[in-house]
Amino acid sequence: MSFSPVVKPQIKKNNSYTDTKLSMSSDVEQPSTRRQVMKQTVSLLAFTSATTLMSSPAEAKKDKEPVTREGITAAFQAVRDGLESPNGGVKQLQALVEKEDFAGIMEFTQNYDLEFRKAKMGKARKFMTSKEEKDRAVLVCNAVTFDLIGMNKGSRPGQQDINQVKKYFSELETDINTFLEMEKGIDFSVYDL
Repeated sequence: MSFSPVVKPQIKKNNSYTDTKLSMSSDVEQPSTRRQVMKQTVSLLAFTSATTLMSSPAEAKKDKEPVTREGITAAFQAVRDGLESPNGGVKQLQALVEKEDFAGIMEFTQNYDLEFRKAKMGKARKFMTSKEEKDRAVLVCNAVTFDLIGMNKGSRPGQQDINQVKKYFSELETDINTFLEMEKGIDFSVYDL
């Protein structure tokens, strides 16, 4: 659709010319009366409402995989593996702390929050069933973030402090264990399992 300015002089009324109006012409006929404008507006609103309702969040939820006992267990196992597995992130971080590799700790902690806390703990956190446990899980996940930040700050050039790094590493392990204990409080009947 292309627009081009068109100058339309008004018809002479009572021996005087009204102001010249600048309007836009297009391939589509423009409404010329208030009634036509209102009809087009109502039509547009109806179309917008219909398309919005047709793509409701309820439909989006249908695409998610169903909640199963195995799915919940797998989500918490991924967190447990991150803590306990020799190839897990916490063991890798522990090795960096033991070597006092400040550059390695800084780099690792910058990425691990997204990789572990947000992805793995975030997925498991969504399975909490009571409001209190959900709120507590959010706080524990936030504590993990702050543990990683504390380790990162203790590893920065000019601020390197291995005791601070070790303190926050210990808190990281404690916070992850606290989170894992919360799995026991899940009420599976909420999910009809």
